[in-house]
Amino acid sequence: MRNRFFVATSLANDPHTEGMHNASKIAAMGEVGSFILPPSLDYTAFYEAIDKHKPRFIGLSYRQNENVAIHELFKVVNYFFTSGLIKPEDDVKIQFAGLPKTIKMLEDKVGELPLKVILCKNSSKVLDRVTETVDFFEIVTNREQIIKQVYDELVPKGIELFDQLADEAVRGDDYKNEPPLPVPSAEGCKDYVTRIRESEFPVLRSHFGIPAPDIQPTVDGIRELANACVLDEVSLGSSDLSQRYFGQPEMFEKLKNDGGVPYKDFKDLVALYQASRYGNFPGVKPYCHVNDLVGFVNQCLDAGMLRGVHQAVPLFWFNELDGRGPATVRENIKEHFACVRELAKHGIPVEMNDPNQWSSRWAHDTIIVTSYALISAVMTMCGVQNMVLQMQFNKPKETGDYADLAKMSAGMEMARRISLGRRVPAPIFRETRTGIESLSADMNLAKWQLARSTFLQMCMDPHIIHIVSYCEANYAARPADIIDSSKLIRRAVRIFRQNKEDIMKEVNVPLVKERRDWLISESTYLLNQIAKLHPQYKPCPLEAMAPYLGNEDVIASSIEQKLMTAPGIINAKYKGDFLTKPMKYGMINVVDNYEQPRILSEKERLYMIK
Repeated sequence: MRNRFFVATSLANDPHTEGMHNASKIAAMGEVGSFILPPSLDYTAFYEAIDKHKPRFIGLSYRQNENVAIHELFKVVNYFFTSGLIKPEDDVKIQFAGLPKTIKMLEDKVGELPLKVILCKNSSKVLDRVTETVDFFEIVTNREQIIKQVYDELVPKGIELFDQLADEAVRGDDYKNEPPLPVPSAEGCKDYVTRIRESEFPVLRSHFGIPAPDIQPTVDGIRELANACVLDEVSLGSSDLSQRYFGQPEMFEKLKNDGGVPYKDFKDLVALYQASRYGNFPGVKPYCHVNDLVGFVNQCLDAGMLRGVHQAVPLFWFNELDGRGPATVRENIKEHFACVRELAKHGIPVEMNDPNQWSSRWAHDTIIVTSYALISAVMTMCGVQNMVLQMQFNKPKETGDYADLAKMSAGMEMARRISLGRRVPAPIFRETRTGIESLSADMNLAKWQLARSTFLQMCMDPHIIHIVSYCEANYAARPADIIDSSKLIRRAVRIFRQNKEDIMKEVNVPLVKERRDWLISESTYLLNQIAKLHPQYKPCPLEAMAPYLGNEDVIASSIEQKLMTAPGIINAKYKGDFLTKPMKYGMINVVDNYEQPRILSEKERLYMIK
């Protein structure tokens, strides 16, 4: 008899693990234990976990290339069978989650597997998805109550005016008539801040990179996007191979590319940049790599990249913390600081995209707000001349409109105060985007969701909008999808401006201010505890705290001592041993239990750690 336990992993280094963590939360409500492994190309630890826990439930996930998904699924399940780890007569349920196209292809192939595999249905209806997960875990006790509780968390009360305006934005596909973006001035093409100031709209950027044997499809796609005049900035969706092995072309022959554009050397960077020298001349930047960050920055500059754009650098992530890089947390933080200093030296605006990483790991709202303060401190101390702060809305998807507005405005205020630690504070540019996980696999519904999310984002008066194309729940965006999504977002911006007065009446309500003030207070307490990790700490206001917070050792210690942590961190050494829960309006808090939750303050949370 197998244990009521859930072991899950994403396949082939796929970094998308949020769905498995959501499943583990539901499992816990049905008294099913769980263990989620970090993404890896080596499944040894996964097999060992199955052997150790003898789970009744096994979860597999892959949300990128469908052919890789099928290959890896067959590889893993065949190993289960041939090794004797799982026998056909064993009391085991195996479930696979992937993109709709992958699931469709597997419907005809899954019967070839030696063990039964259940395919997630990818329903566009929230209630159906919740019910499917509850039934997978065979939750009988309080079944209906659990389904209702999870459903209520996933569908928080929002702003109804946004629903009406989203209807208007997508009606009749009129948005397709949006004119192209104008060509910036010569200075605007070279300087990101100038481009922002010249633009009628928030400047528009999008990830783009086609998984293929070489870069040519991405080169062609960048040229198409440039000629269409729909983007100001192309953010290269770099393959995992590129992030890990750039400059080692032999590794690209040995390993499969399972997602993103596989640029392998300097000449590839040049070719990708040159493809953007058409139309409205969008700037080009790649994902931040996991090693030799400073060297890579300079190669990008030599290739023409990082001009007229900004660059994103993580603070805590892409190392042993999340399994996406080989370095230790301390080693990687040191390298991230060096990379930010290098970008600052060249006058390149910097975004540190940690808040959305925390949101993917079920951090409570105070952690998100605090992360904005920490990245502001790091950028301040590293001499960044123009700071970009990204706000990812609808993430996690349980977050509601009012919760998002309170959380983001609190984060912006904390970042502003911390930045005052420099004699001449750097300008802060606000960037917004939609959380991918909030988009439906139903493309028409996803268009409506994207328009609606844009209205919410515009309440923060962004300088930059990162386009998340409406197709992303089905597949990585192609040029036609990005072109269409750019037009839809611009139409939504126009509608927002026409209705701004009425919209702001809806969002400027007491509950947003009250939540914002509470988060600022809680975050201030946490920041003081983090600042105390500095050996020369002396009590001071937020405006003087940057030297204590923007310190490599302090930042690393905040993770090691679990002041900064979350329940969804995979590495057990750094995982937060506490509960977070979406509550009224989708506000995410630390609670003492799930059934009759009491919100815990940061003082109480940190006391539990000690």
